[in-house]
Amino acid sequence: MTDPHDVPPQGYGNLYQDFDTPLMQQLRHEAYGKDIGQHSWATAGELVEDISRLQLTRSSRLLDLGCGPCGPLTFLVAQTGCQGCGADSSAEAIAAGRTRAAAMKLELTLHEADLNHPLPFANAAFDAVLSVDVVLHLRNRAAVFLEIARVLAPGGRFLFTDAGVITGAISDKEIRSRALHGNTQFVPPGCNELALEAAGLRLLEHQDRTASLLKNATGRFAARRAHQVELEKIEGSTSFARQMDYLETVVNLSQKGVLSKWMYLAEARAR
Repeated sequence: MTDPHDVPPQGYGNLYQDFDTPLMQQLRHEAYGKDIGQHSWATAGELVEDISRLQLTRSSRLLDLGCGPCGPLTFLVAQTGCQGCGADSSAEAIAAGRTRAAAMKLELTLHEADLNHPLPFANAAFDAVLSVDVVLHLRNRAAVFLEIARVLAPGGRFLFTDAGVITGAISDKEIRSRALHGNTQFVPPGCNELALEAAGLRLLEHQDRTASLLKNATGRFAARRAHQVELEKIEGSTSFARQMDYLETVVNLSQKGVLSKWMYLAEARAR
């Protein structure tokens, strides 16, 4: 039998192709309690709280970096009426995001873009930037933070979450399992704070959200287990097993307190 850790990373593209089928909607409802089209560890409750952190209003220009199929972005635009823009490297995610926005009768500007390259936006183009559980997949977060500082208007706010903050001992097997979806960087406490400061972004707040991640990962594991037969028909037994191993690893690491999720809120300084 093939060891799931010896199979190449599978990326996210296959997760987006059937993203809004009735089965996937049911899975999200069972996993999160409220389906807002999220595929990460985001919840509606946290996003509602983050509206005030980002100071979003109808006149705000919001950029979601690594927007995926635009669940959190459409949720925030619907809640606030702000101008929404998203960027993601996955063509499948952008296509799913456009379909979702059209179904909700929302106008979004979406870009297929590699976030490891300079962002395709003008200086000071946005009042707020959001990035949910994406930074750990970037090759050089310091360079991306510099780009975010460039596209933010003075006083604009940047909120991101990082589910890869190492707070204890992790085995090589656990690292391989946690990095199922491709390039993943795990960082020690303080790394994100230093990178923000170097980019000219002033840290306003940080918050431990590991408990929320644990709840969501546990919910996703249980929901997938309950629908194993249907999912194996779609994904195949090997892919299903790899996803379950991934979620089980996330649960175990969170329970042991050795890999944590943190939220960071920063502000662009006046130029």
